[in-house]
Amino acid sequence: MFKSHIAKAGLVAMAALIAVAIPLTAAASVWGPSRELRKWVNTSTPGFDYVTFNSFTHVPDGNEQEFFDGKIWNTTPGGFLDSIPVKAGDEIKLRTYVHNNADASLNDAAHGYKGIAKDTKVKIALPTGTGKTANAVSTISWKDSDNKAGFVFDSVDVTSADGQPFSLSYVPGSAYADTHTVTGMKLADSIVTDGALIGEARPDGNVPGCFQNDMYVIVKLKVNPIPALSTQKTVGFPKQTFQELVTAKPGDRLYYKVDYKNESKQNMTKVAVRDILPAEVQLIPGTVKLYNDNFKTGTALSDTALFSAGGQEVGDYAAGTNGYILYQVTVKDVFKGQPDKVFVNTACTRSQENPYEKCDTANVKVVGTVTPPVTPPVTTLPETGVETPLAGIAGMSGMGYAAHAYLKSKKGLQEALRNVRK
Repeated sequence: MFKSHIAKAGLVAMAALIAVAIPLTAAASVWGPSRELRKWVNTSTPGFDYVTFNSFTHVPDGNEQEFFDGKIWNTTPGGFLDSIPVKAGDEIKLRTYVHNNADASLNDAAHGYKGIAKDTKVKIALPTGTGKTANAVSTISWKDSDNKAGFVFDSVDVTSADGQPFSLSYVPGSAYADTHTVTGMKLADSIVTDGALIGEARPDGNVPGCFQNDMYVIVKLKVNPIPALSTQKTVGFPKQTFQELVTAKPGDRLYYKVDYKNESKQNMTKVAVRDILPAEVQLIPGTVKLYNDNFKTGTALSDTALFSAGGQEVGDYAAGTNGYILYQVTVKDVFKGQPDKVFVNTACTRSQENPYEKCDTANVKVVGTVTPPVTPPVTTLPETGVETPLAGIAGMSGMGYAAHAYLKSKKGLQEALRNVRK
């Protein structure tokens, strides 16, 4: 066995040919299953005496168990990671390193072709749905000369770089392999479903042992934004404009309205609306109605589904279409003896394509029956210094003196009057 220029032991030399990318979470990739591992020392290190894949450790660029990595799509050599942040609109490549560790001496007829793996496939399992993190898994599967099946796997994580959720999709026709014999060997799109056959000279499933037959398998992915779903919650009186804040009193009848719209360029399915009814109002039974293109005059809905944890499903909506839910409440008479109060109503929408709820609020201010008492300001009279002699003031009568003293202090007035009476 000898080291190949494109083996895991020489990833740098091959990096120019293979640019692969995938955004990964902060978590390290997970590989498996547990199997016999062998330390690679140099080019004279013997291979295994049976077919197994990616089981050498300490090759110059790391351990072969971590054979799945990627990067944002580019042609610059290197830069492959096990965790790559992405944002909507990015294109990424995923790279699977494939190395049959059987010793090269087992590939010939004299040894019954014991070193050649048959029906060798690579399968890339991609996450479905949307999220802020995602995990992709690459599996290499094969059969040996005795038709005994085996497989190994490794994973990479995909993480949002801007905190926005996303989805991943395979770009059809993008799968290929770079081998020692063929560069850019086209592989079947089944690589992301049931797996695609690979091979050294053609995708026939036959992969001989040794570094001289290792290869890379590449796929391209698209990072997609999740479709935008807008929500607006308003409140109003009958036959009046809907607003975000109204002032009401106990016993008033109000309309609550939840508007929603598919703001994206793709269809949204299983749109659902959830409403959190405030404790200060009472639903008027039979008033919950749905309005959209199918129900222009409204259709009655359940009195309970809208206010449940799962919400009310309102159908599928094409790009740019919308609808709304309308219902009526009365303000409860629970404000007697209370000051004014503002309570909040919240409504949220989501869809199968965008499971992250988009919420909005409307407020009602209820005028209470009690006005908080007003505390009068405290007025402090100026200090007079009544002990100060006033004998120096001449020409005052007794009453004139008393009036002057009153302006100074009540105590001064009392003293003045006593003087007059004498």
